[in-house]
Amino acid sequence: MLSGGAIEAVMTDPVFRSIFIILIIQGVAFGSQMPFMPLWATERLGVGPVEVGTISLVTSLATTAFGLGYGVVTDRTRRRVPWLVVAFGIAIPLRIAIAWTESFVVGTLLYAAISIAMFTLFFAILGDWLRHRNDERGAEISNIVRLGFTIGWLIGSFGAGRVVALYGFDGLFLTTAVLQVLSFAVLVLGVRDAPFVNIAPVAEVGGVVAKSVWRDLMQAPMAWYLLTTVCTGAASVARMTMLPLYLRNVVKVDTDSVGIVFGIEPVYEIPISLLAATIVRRYGVVPVLYIGIAAGVFYFGAIAFTSTFAPFLAIEILYAIVVTATFGFGIVHVQSLLPKRGGTAIAVYNAASTVGPVVAAPALGYVAENIGWSPVFVIASVLMAVACGTFMMSDRAGRRAGLLR
Repeated sequence: MLSGGAIEAVMTDPVFRSIFIILIIQGVAFGSQMPFMPLWATERLGVGPVEVGTISLVTSLATTAFGLGYGVVTDRTRRRVPWLVVAFGIAIPLRIAIAWTESFVVGTLLYAAISIAMFTLFFAILGDWLRHRNDERGAEISNIVRLGFTIGWLIGSFGAGRVVALYGFDGLFLTTAVLQVLSFAVLVLGVRDAPFVNIAPVAEVGGVVAKSVWRDLMQAPMAWYLLTTVCTGAASVARMTMLPLYLRNVVKVDTDSVGIVFGIEPVYEIPISLLAATIVRRYGVVPVLYIGIAAGVFYFGAIAFTSTFAPFLAIEILYAIVVTATFGFGIVHVQSLLPKRGGTAIAVYNAASTVGPVVAAPALGYVAENIGWSPVFVIASVLMAVACGTFMMSDRAGRRAGLLR
């Protein structure tokens, strides 16, 4: 099982503990918001799957731009927390505004704007502190911190369906606004930047920085892994954007049942993450990533041929494996491939995971609307199979380069 020392480190360190608490709160917010965004768009804004995909596309562009700016600039300035303070502060009034929005254009822009407050950006700060302290339990500590988001997602997913049923989508977004205020308070009071170690010199400016970053990103292990993340990110659209609509339109379930499907996954994810940490401690991150990506092939393939509610409760076990690997330990892995640029590593990881949705979101929306729902999930399964191949290439290149995994 997971080392008690890692849990103790998170609970006793004020910065680690603050990030853990923020991720719990953000997990509740995103667990409430993301599964119900497609339903909000179709039922409140009156649009179809293609427009839902467009919302995801615009959101992906916004988060990619902000994330890249955050990574590249803060690797030079050594100041990450102020960026997050601005992003989280802006998101508070926007979450209130979106509660009463009925315009597709305005709703799309607001949803994209609130999404730049990305919880994944905290992992750059976490990584800075782990490198500063040269803590060998980095993967385990990161996994424990990430489980905060999983716990929050569990609460949010199960509770959001009831909130929507009782108070509508305006009640849902107002609830997330309150959660954003709480996150902002913990961020300001409890999170601070670490002294940077083992990073690119601050003297690098302008074109020198750009060339240096580009050279690092184009190394074979990193380039192949980013392609892997593009594929897994594209496939994730089928779940986060299309699955709620599939459940409502094909499986014919209510909002509570949508919440149950999305809430049962973190129930599985918690023990799976603890088991994965044991595997990582003994064999490294790479085997867990192989298992997780392969699980995605079977997950989406199973959904393509499922049209009743009960099987989803079991199928979600597979997605818990996917999330544990590709998100939980994927963040750790990408930082090991770019150890001198922690912020950039997180930023390009986020960017790669959103590049796929830029194309996949409207494309899968079109497929759902004009061809059918099953092909949406077959395509996602194929994307995960391609990701298996690109990750194998990354792993081989990493072994040749002697990079830590």
